[in-house]
Amino acid sequence: MFLVFSKEKIYTYLVSILTVIVLFYAASNINSIYGGAIETSATTGKLLPIYKVKTEYKKVALTMNCAWNADDIDKILDVLGQNNVKITFFMVGDWIDKFPEYVKKISDAGHEIRKS
Repeated sequence: MFLVFSKEKIYTYLVSILTVIVLFYAASNINSIYGGAIETSATTGKLLPIYKVKTEYKKVALTMNCAWNADDIDKILDVLGQNNVKITFFMVGDWIDKFPEYVKKISDAGHEIRKS
């Protein structure tokens, strides 16, 4: 059995292979180019969270998602208050509607609230 290739087919395969190689190379170097993330908010119009910022300071941002229940909110607020720690609470609309008293407690304790 013999395989016969025309010049056009050979060029097509070479271009395809070179394109794949270039894409793999670019993907492997994306961390050094973009710091591990690609910003897409310009195309989607949606604000994206910031996961990493280059800095010399040793800082951590603590967040909590409020979407299901409020069973542990009092305990969490006590622990945060005892340690003088402020965090950002991300809340979905249904949770805010179900637990407005906890939204007020969280706000009164000085924590940041973001509706997601």
